[in-house]
Amino acid sequence: MNYSIPSPSPLPINRNCVFVAGVKTVYNSSLGNPAKLFQTMQEKGIELALSHNSCPSEKLIPLEVSGISYRDIPTLSKVFYVLFEFLPKSLVFEKPEDLYSLYSGKVCKPFLSDIPVIASFMSFDVPSYSFILGNRRNLLQGVECKDLKAQDLPNAIPISERVSLNAYLYSERGYYFPGQIAQTKGRYVIKVATNNVLVLFLKNDKLAGVYDQNYINEPIKEKGIYSVRIYTYRFKIGTAYFGLRFLSCLPPLQAM
Repeated sequence: MNYSIPSPSPLPINRNCVFVAGVKTVYNSSLGNPAKLFQTMQEKGIELALSHNSCPSEKLIPLEVSGISYRDIPTLSKVFYVLFEFLPKSLVFEKPEDLYSLYSGKVCKPFLSDIPVIASFMSFDVPSYSFILGNRRNLLQGVECKDLKAQDLPNAIPISERVSLNAYLYSERGYYFPGQIAQTKGRYVIKVATNNVLVLFLKNDKLAGVYDQNYINEPIKEKGIYSVRIYTYRFKIGTAYFGLRFLSCLPPLQAM
């Protein structure tokens, strides 16, 4: 286990975009009320939805995204999630963890909220947009949603919970975000606003450090490609972690 001294670090200009992607509505699927989608987005603190549709609006723009679909979650995991996570917690009015917290793939791409509405009756949808969107979101740092472009999307950070996350490399030359090429060395700062966080820090696809911290400030002194995977856990005994769930991953940042 490694330890990173959480020394003070400057903050970049706070311009972020929080969005969901791959959403289905009546514009690109048989069912799905955009008004209900927008209401659910507001409740969940999501600014923008990206969807391959023919009726753009300020909150729903026609932009197709390559990302991680619900189809990428194994079928058995989805069944267990509904039976032992979603239904039991919903019955006692607790917030279930997001389906995508079960993601175990190596690819780090935006999360897609592409489950379609399959039935509607009066004001009820099955599944509801609350279920379809879950707790997940995608974060773009240094970009406002009104300025979002297709070339920004590979730098998006998928997050399976509604938590605040900041990740950037800073140096005398300025700030660099995950997915970018840093033309300098510096310090890599990662801040996650939740407890019980386990961070895997990789250099050139090889494990370089494991941190049981939610605030990391590590010097980057060598050239390489740095990537990060972040998990949450329920409890630990020594170095054994129980209830590991996927929280986020950071697109590779290349230091030159």
